[in-house]
Amino acid sequence: MLRLQAVVLFVMLSLIIPLNAFGQEIKFGLKGGVNSSWIIDDDTGIESVRGVNIAGFAEVQFSGRISMLLDLGLNQRGFERVQTETSEDGTALRTVSARTRLDYLTITPQLNVHFSKTHWRPYVGIGSRFDFLVDRRIGEFEFSSGTVPDETAEFMEDFVIGSVLSAGIKHGSQNAFQWKLELRYDRDFTDSIPDFPGLFRSNSVALLFGISF
Repeated sequence: MLRLQAVVLFVMLSLIIPLNAFGQEIKFGLKGGVNSSWIIDDDTGIESVRGVNIAGFAEVQFSGRISMLLDLGLNQRGFERVQTETSEDGTALRTVSARTRLDYLTITPQLNVHFSKTHWRPYVGIGSRFDFLVDRRIGEFEFSSGTVPDETAEFMEDFVIGSVLSAGIKHGSQNAFQWKLELRYDRDFTDSIPDFPGLFRSNSVALLFGISF
């Protein structure tokens, strides 16, 4: 927990202190929405699950077309593993699944480039992502013989680094109220289970709505 607090404080101060020194105006806001996430694995039988994405953010406009953001929020991801239950002689009986939910505290610094200086401002963005696992709800396979937890979820790392790609549109004044609609794609760089055979890297697509002042 102390490591997490130190990282949050360092990232926020490294962004805000230089901006105040140069007299840049900071806008604060909230955004949230739904996402669909899945795991890229060398194995098959993994499906996507839906979750929520909620964050507060600070945004600084460096020029008419470039801004920097720092998001701090909750990103709910996960995956669903599917298996076929078989009898003793190998006959397929039914399909069973285990759905795992993973809640991350997410810190996301990113850079946006806008294509207009009017009140309607389309933009694209790119950034990095630092995820700290705060809650793990392990899925269970409900076989005829009993319930078995998904062992892959038990070994997932508590810290993940990834990337962010986004595209959206804003409406409103740069110096007053704005709303925005954003489509975002997240992809992990690090392997969530380095000691497990194969690669476990989370991906998600989110649709977000935000406001700022």
